[in-house]
Amino acid sequence: MHLAKNAIPFVIVPGITSSVGCAYYAGIPLTHRGLSHGVRFVTGHTQDGLNLGVNWKSLADPDTTLVIYMGLTHIKRIANELISAGLPHDHPTAAINMGKLAEQRVIKAYLSSISNKIDEAKLSGATLIIIGRVVNLSDKPSWFEP
Repeated sequence: MHLAKNAIPFVIVPGITSSVGCAYYAGIPLTHRGLSHGVRFVTGHTQDGLNLGVNWKSLADPDTTLVIYMGLTHIKRIANELISAGLPHDHPTAAINMGKLAEQRVIKAYLSSISNKIDEAKLSGATLIIIGRVVNLSDKPSWFEP
């Protein structure tokens, strides 16, 4: 808006969302025939930092990949809520830290233990959480990692 209002020429270059880029750099497709028929994108952090305001039951679908932006701070609560809503405790989960950068780190664990693994790895900063059976596909080599 600022550029247009000030008659400054610009070009819009379409790109891909960070979640798709981070997932593919980690070797994780967001959908895959027989593993996930859909994907849902949600926030794991709110402006007040307290009430996430999500319908946990609707998110606890083992046939859907769940992508959580900004979920690092609340990952323990998120995991517990999803398990309480019916998602299996051993559902594959990945935390992608500093995605698409040379410093990218991928931590994989079951949903019930991802919070502890994140703590052990001392992750901080930009982290995308992916929950779903597609996480298991990252065991195959990704093009990003040697």
